[in-house]
Amino acid sequence: MADVIMKFLKKTFPSNVAKSERIVRTVCGVVLIAASFMGFVTRDQAFWLVFAGWLSLMSGVVSHCPVYRLFGINTAEND
Repeated sequence: MADVIMKFLKKTFPSNVAKSERIVRTVCGVVLIAASFMGFVTRDQAFWLVFAGWLSLMSGVVSHCPVYRLFGINTAEND
């Protein structure tokens, strides 16, 4: 069952983010999410920080960027 799910995910969301970029995206995502909980920003700003942080974190973890796919960019080819 897990193999079927992994094959589906690889086909649906092919890797298009390079390894070095994945690290940067993951770190930025964690920093943005952590910054939203520090209390230096308003509640609305904290929402957008978490939103941007979650997108960055997920694209780093999954190694797929929907915006890259939309524009046909693939930095994973360089790895």
